[in-house]
Amino acid sequence: MLGDVKFGEAVAVPWADIRDASWMPPCAFAQSDLLRAAYHLAKGSVYLPGAGAVGNVPLCPLKQLGSLGPDRRDIHDGFRLAKGVTAYPAFWGHDSSVMTTVAQSPNQYLSPLPKAKAGRSLRDVNLLWPKAGRLLLAERLRLNTQRLVTVRLDTPVLSNVWWPMSLDPQDDDREKALALWLNSTLGLLMLLAHREETQGAWVDFKKPVLSGMPVLDVSALKAKQTRRLVEAYTALSAQSLLPFPQMANDSVRQAMDEAVSEAMGLPDLTVLRNLLSQEPVVCLQALS
Repeated sequence: MLGDVKFGEAVAVPWADIRDASWMPPCAFAQSDLLRAAYHLAKGSVYLPGAGAVGNVPLCPLKQLGSLGPDRRDIHDGFRLAKGVTAYPAFWGHDSSVMTTVAQSPNQYLSPLPKAKAGRSLRDVNLLWPKAGRLLLAERLRLNTQRLVTVRLDTPVLSNVWWPMSLDPQDDDREKALALWLNSTLGLLMLLAHREETQGAWVDFKKPVLSGMPVLDVSALKAKQTRRLVEAYTALSAQSLLPFPQMANDSVRQAMDEAVSEAMGLPDLTVLRNLLSQEPVVCLQALS
């Protein structure tokens, strides 16, 4: 502090915790309470400001649940957009004014390239297509305008700005539970702690980092927990979410958080949702 003006917050992190891991989580947020929450959550403990550790959740690296598909360069080296329906459905783009719900449908179709583009190698469609997935994680996000970090479709697709994911084994309920978790406050907190800075609110998510990111271990949930999350997905997946800066007033994301809290035996997560909504990289406004 300098007078009444706040310039920043500092925290100390044990060297052993970042020596062999990503350095991003300890400095991912301007608010130290969010840093603490992300630090504890990565270890499976839910931390709330003013309350401390309030519960635990089973986490595992994303890659333990399945595999991420090809990136956009490989897609463009194997396919082109088709003018009609083909055997290769796709989910193209991330228009924040259109893509507002977790449940989505293919919006384009792809056609295999007959030959390589100039200066590029031709990718084998028979190797790319088996990596299509029904669960899609954002490859890039504009945090001040977009609303979703994950969407789910009823059919496998490839994409240009989303990472397709296939669970192993494929399971509808686990997909739905994971989609709900990733769009909840706890899921968003962990995802933003693993982002790659690009330009302000414009951020990327790299495949190796996402693969190692801790997520809810949907394979370790009790039947009752899975059922509660799937019920919430069914009720909420077709309802529009507000942009991330408005999450403090977003009744749909609040309902997602309530379902996560109920399933995992956690208290109200409103304080974390409010803190995330005012984080400068999310809302592009300085902290007061």
